[in-house]
Amino acid sequence: MSWLFLDWFVPLYLLVSVLVLAGFGACLYFLEPGLQDAHKWSNKTVRHHPLVASVNCMDDDSNALI
Repeated sequence: MSWLFLDWFVPLYLLVSVLVLAGFGACLYFLEPGLQDAHKWSNKTVRHHPLVASVNCMDDDSNALI
């Protein structure tokens, strides 16, 4: 008789525990102001420089051989 109980209780317990942990993590993310701003610095400091100078670029090195 206990096998019938464990057949539905174990998957239900695992599902509920994962949902509770995900909800707790979401609450930490949205309620903690420092965590929301933590990832914003990386996109601002990285600048993508083109490998080849553009046509309108008038630098001293624009005539250099690549």
